[in-house]
Amino acid sequence: MSPSNDKYRIEIKKQLMKEWQVLEGEIPEALQRCKEFLEKTPEDRLKSGGKLKKLKGRFKGILQYDITNNARVWYIVDRKQRIVRIKYVGHHP
Repeated sequence: MSPSNDKYRIEIKKQLMKEWQVLEGEIPEALQRCKEFLEKTPEDRLKSGGKLKKLKGRFKGILQYDITNNARVWYIVDRKQRIVRIKYVGHHP
């Protein structure tokens, strides 16, 4: 199996793409590291380097990756289809 077949596909809704693109302009290296993490190991807390946490309460089931101290991405993982579905991306809500 080739490495590309092992990757997760990132699914992001149109209304979130604008904020993703803003962050690409502001923090391109950090966003690229986030993207690589989401494509390869979106649930691996060790490989996240302390940037991954599970949200609680009304956000239970959603994972948060801290792109920077001030930027976040919230997502859910569909292991069966190998898709990371972005629910929020932007500055700390």
